[in-house]
Amino acid sequence: MKSVTIAGVQGFYGDSPMAGAMIAQAGIAQYLVHDALSELTLSILQKDKLKDPELGYARDIEILAKMVWSTALKKGTKIVTNSGGLNPLSAAVKIQSILKNLGLNDIKIACLTGDDLMSKLGDIQAKGEPLTNMDDNRNFSENQFPVTHANVYTGAKEVADALNQGAHIVLTGRVADPALTLGILIHEFHWKIGNDLETKEWDLLASGILVGHLLECGGQASGGNSYAEWPMDYNLSRLGYPIATVFENGTAHLFKPDFMGGKLTRNTLREQLVYEVHDPQNYITPDVICDFTNVQMTELENGKVEVKGAKGKPRPEKLKLCIGLMEGFMTDQFFFFSYPFAYKKAQKFIQAVQEIWSTLPLKIEKKRFDIIGVNGIHGEAAPIQDENFLNQLNEVGVRLAIQHSEPKVGKLAMQAVVCLGLNGPPGVVSVPGWGNDARAQLGLWSTLIPRELVNIKIHWIENS
Repeated sequence: MKSVTIAGVQGFYGDSPMAGAMIAQAGIAQYLVHDALSELTLSILQKDKLKDPELGYARDIEILAKMVWSTALKKGTKIVTNSGGLNPLSAAVKIQSILKNLGLNDIKIACLTGDDLMSKLGDIQAKGEPLTNMDDNRNFSENQFPVTHANVYTGAKEVADALNQGAHIVLTGRVADPALTLGILIHEFHWKIGNDLETKEWDLLASGILVGHLLECGGQASGGNSYAEWPMDYNLSRLGYPIATVFENGTAHLFKPDFMGGKLTRNTLREQLVYEVHDPQNYITPDVICDFTNVQMTELENGKVEVKGAKGKPRPEKLKLCIGLMEGFMTDQFFFFSYPFAYKKAQKFIQAVQEIWSTLPLKIEKKRFDIIGVNGIHGEAAPIQDENFLNQLNEVGVRLAIQHSEPKVGKLAMQAVVCLGLNGPPGVVSVPGWGNDARAQLGLWSTLIPRELVNIKIHWIENS
């Protein structure tokens, strides 16, 4: 039975290139898949693009091109990545230049565009689409903030088309994470994709999404960030990222390189399977709705795990559109208080900050006070210990955070409480950065639009 081997070598923008470099050097995969995007990442990339319109892509492509892709391409391994972010064309030109300087002159880069709908929002609304917010059901006409970007989640078809046309690198914008892998499988196995499919064909697409979902977070499937194999009795510094050998019937055998650290087991894969899945019976992607409730995972010999059993349903009529909004600015500052009575000192400090800010002629939209070590991560979701216990802690931290519409407000507000370094509770240390500029605060408006409004195009950039 025909098979193809795909390695998931990036789980987020800024992930380490080391695992990908070692897998590329070993030549054990036919494809490397890099998933660089999330809704948060798009906002980060938009901040770059606001400073320089030539940016907006995941800037670690420069390191990846030098350390990973150049080696992989020399061995015949192909690259599929959504690192193009908000500016895939600019990213493709950058990659072309790097590879050409490294002596790789015959590389075909397919660049996918069309997910950026910012310039079309007015036309979309004019066609009667209310762009209803998925969280609170408001129409977009009620939005009061400037739009920074608008990108729709797209699917696997154009990834497969680009590979069919001979691409060595497929560089995309907001292609849905598991659809990167599905595009490879459609290309390799000639699976059908579209709307009018038979049950078995939907199941194949769901199987491809299942594999893509297990690969998309990189080392998280092979022992990283894991409770499943706690207490993690394996090496983390050289974590081996997951690799899948996928067969044309949709069954996959997942493993990690045996010369690298980590641990890929049925447990780690089960943990990754439910990651970011709200409804296992209806995991919605642009190409197929998946039912993962009958997925079977079986540990085989040689450290491999067999995965199969995903079921597919017809794809959704609409696609998810994420609209970024410029909602103002955020400024924060950290303080730490030492034993004894660290918790009581933190409370007294917060009270003083609130009183000082209440006297200032500054417009502060939101305030947040977190005590690190007590409620800084889980907030009110986790129980807070007795105050006597908390006052025995060696130290606690306090994070002050405010949201404001005028950029200078944050600096003025933080400078107003500098005096508490001497005037406040004893045993305090602050993190330097009183003069730091406020950070842009980008909000997110998630909505659905008809897929007919989206037109994905393939652009070719060739080194010659």
